[in-house]
This record gives sequence, C-alpha cells and structure tokens, in this order.
Amino acid sequence: MLIENEYFELEVEGEQVVMRTRKHGFPLKSFDAITREYPRFKINSFAVLRKALSEPDGVHYVGSWLPEIEVAITQDRMKAQLVINVPPTEFLQEKERIIKQAEQLLDAARVVHGKRPYWEDPYQPGEPLDAAIGTPPEKGADAQIRYIEMPEKRPIIREDGSADYYEMNFVTPIQAGQWLGEKTPPQDGIDGTDVLGHPVPSVRGHDDKLMYDRLSVNEVQENDKIVLRAAHSGALEFTNGIVGVGKQLVIDGDVGPETGSISFEGTVIIRGTVIPGFSVTATGDISIEGNEGVTNAKEVLSSEGDIYIKGGVFGGGETIIEAQGDIFIKHANNCKLFGKNVHIGLYLIGTDVVADQVLVDKNKGKIIGGQIEAQHLIECAVAGNSHERTTTLHAKGLDKENLYREIQTLAKELKERRDLVQQLEQHASQFSKMNDPTQVQQEAFSKLQETLEENRVAILEMDYEIQSGMSRIKQAIPPKIEVTKEAFPGVIIRIGNKSSTLHASTSGVFEVVDEVLNV
Repeated sequence: MLIENEYFELEVEGEQVVMRTRKHGFPLKSFDAITREYPRFKINSFAVLRKALSEPDGVHYVGSWLPEIEVAITQDRMKAQLVINVPPTEFLQEKERIIKQAEQLLDAARVVHGKRPYWEDPYQPGEPLDAAIGTPPEKGADAQIRYIEMPEKRPIIREDGSADYYEMNFVTPIQAGQWLGEKTPPQDGIDGTDVLGHPVPSVRGHDDKLMYDRLSVNEVQENDKIVLRAAHSGALEFTNGIVGVGKQLVIDGDVGPETGSISFEGTVIIRGTVIPGFSVTATGDISIEGNEGVTNAKEVLSSEGDIYIKGGVFGGGETIIEAQGDIFIKHANNCKLFGKNVHIGLYLIGTDVVADQVLVDKNKGKIIGGQIEAQHLIECAVAGNSHERTTTLHAKGLDKENLYREIQTLAKELKERRDLVQQLEQHASQFSKMNDPTQVQQEAFSKLQETLEENRVAILEMDYEIQSGMSRIKQAIPPKIEVTKEAFPGVIIRIGNKSSTLHASTSGVFEVVDEVLNV
C-alpha cells in the first residue's frame, strides 16, 4: 500500500499501480506531491487518472511501478545511462547500496568501456545519469593540397603612395621538372569503442583532386605524396584554378621586320618594343619590356592573359591593346585599351578605354580627353584640363539581369555536358571489361578517353564561370568615379544612366545617391 486516505487507496500490484476510489474531489494537482514522494510511480495517462478521481467506488490502473534502477543504452551504443527512481534523501542514505546494485546492472548489460563516476553528478529522481560514454572514432586528416604561389601582378607602391610601373615581376618562368604543387593523401582515422567494447569504425579523411593541365604538368608519386612537376619549361599559368605551364616565347630584341608580327599560343616576352605597323597576338601573357614603350603598333592582343607595357603606348589613333585579363601601362596616348582592370601610371590622353575598372594613379595620374568606360570604378588624380577638353568618364554598373541570363544558359549547357560525360563513362566501362580488345577497339577506347577528358575539363571551366558569375552578382558594388585632385570643366561624369557635364572645377567621389548623381 502506497497511500490510503478518504478519497482513494493507491497500491502496487506487480508492475502496475492500482487506485481504488472511495469518493471524488481529490485535486489532480496534488498528485505532484505523490509522484515526488514515490519516484517509481509513473502516471501512464492523466486522462485515465482524471476519470478515476471523478468516479467513486471504482478500480483503475493509473500508472506503472518502475524498477528502482534502470539501465538504458543508446541506439549507437555510445552511451549507457542509469535512471535511479528513489527520493533524494534515500539516495544519499543508501548511496553505497544503490551504486553497488547499479554496477551489477551495468555488468549484466555488458557495459565494459568508458565507465565514469556518475554518482558525483547532481542527482534528480528519474533523470538519466551518464554511467558510461564510448570513445568516438576520430576522422582521418583530409587531403592537403598546395600549389606554387602565383605572384600578384601589381606595380610597386612607393612611399608617397604612387605606383612604380617601371619594374614588375610580370611573368613567372618555370623550368622543366620544377615543383608546381603536391597532395598529401587523406589519412585513415582512429577507430573508437562503444560502451559494450565493440570497435566503432573511423572515417577516412576527405579526398581532394589536384587541378592541373595534363598536357604541361606531370603527376608523380614521391614518397607519401603526389607531386606535380612541369613537363616542360615555360611560363606559370593558373586558368580557372588549374595550374599549368604555358609555352613561352622570348624575343631578345624588337618585334619588327626581322621577326614579323607574332602570333603565339603561350606567353610572349619582348625585351625591346613593337615596331610601327606590327602586331603581337598570344593566348597567354604579353610583356613588352623596352623602356621606350610601343609607338604606332597595330595591335597587342592577349586572348587569355594579361598585358604589361613598361614604357607606355603612343598609338597615333591606330593602336589597339586588348587583354582578357589586366593591362599594366605607364601611360597611353591616342590608342584603345580593352581589359579587365586597366592600371595606368602617369596619364591617359585621347585614349578610349573599356574595362571593369580603370585605375589611374590617384596621386598624379591624369585622364585628358577620350572616353573611359568602366563597369565599376574609375579613379585618377586629374580629369580633363584647363582648355576644357571633352573627357567622358562613364561608370556603368553591373547589369545583373543580363548576367543572370548568361548564367542560366551556362547552367543548361553544363547539365548537357554532365549527361554526356555520364554516357561516355558507361561506354568506357564496357570497353574496360573486354578481355582481348582488337586494335580498332583499342583505338576507339583511346579516342573515347580523350573525349571524356576534354568534356571533364570543359565542365570544370563552365562550373568556374558560373561560380564566378554568381560571385560577381553577390559582390557587386555600386559604380563610382573618384577624382582626387581636380576635375576640370568639360568633363562628362556618367554613372549608370545619370549624366552631368562639369561647368566648374571640382573633385571627390561621384556616385548615384537616392537616384541622384552627386555632381
């Protein structure tokens, strides 16, 4: 018998608690005190209890009589818990007996690993105590990848803040066999142990792929690492995150009658200049290092790289300088420049420029005449001149909607490429199962492998373009024009579709604020 009063009798029958009611009226909330006094009494249903209290002369099963000590092991067997169902005072008075009984139950449950002094934890009746905790497995170290550092192409900044475009480490030469990168493979982890003493398998570290151009870079095993080494001498290239060695053409003198115009797949280094009427076209970087610069050359074009012209350009209204990447020039006079970021050391005079950013030295650089069009930023010290020569500075801003459309088109093409690769891989798998393929089959398999590799490279490039486009949208900054010292009358300031012609000298940062151009 647990309780006997004028309202009911409460007694234990086996694992059940039975209530025999005498009359109704006992407050349901008062049962809290009863369950605190008897932690082993667990009410199964408050609805059943409420009904029992409202029906006199009835017999009702209102709860369970829990064991004094319970052992529970989690599904992953990494934790064993004890639930002790005795009042706090009894726990303190009979702690030694209870602990001994609990240890016997843990032994019966075959808990052998990770036991801990649970009796030192704060005790609340019915609250689980962590009696044993398994040793979790340790994941192995992930693959570690390193690449040769690609020096940043930028002018030296002098103490006064101006840029020195005379000396730049523009091309990084590479020798055959030179180290270009390496991968330390992922490591095995350390197995764990559950509370029952069973091993818990660990997970090997995450693997990663070395990204390199297989035509110019060799992959070799050296000790415990996979190392990338240059297959031939040339110039260091990183294209869409892929390291490679581009072919390199070095011309010790000028490009002119002795050499003819140059067209080269790779990097071109010219120690002299480009004679009037001649052109240089290359897939990689172009470095023209003569102090006299370039005068009246026809064209200097890099389809995938950057262009550096140490001495500047006198274009005579004819010369075109175009790079897929950046352009670095000391000065430019009467020519056209097309690039990603155009860096100018001294001045632009009568020159048309189209770029993402046009960065003319903010300490002394001048833009006089011409039309300068940038996606994001135009900066210089002086714009226009005292003769009020018309000079147009236009910061367009990013056309996000058009870029989204381009990304969607690329994403569709990417999916088609991936589907094609999946089909080709299935065909390749069938080839690999052949025991004695004919020569024709071997040639077909070789051709299939080449097609597979071409499409895999294309997928990497397309994915890079998509990610790059999304990054441009996410990181897009409002277009602005900064003239640090003086913008003369006659200068046209355009931001997006807002435009204003200066009628008095001014300086500062020009941008659109609340739909208004702050000129």
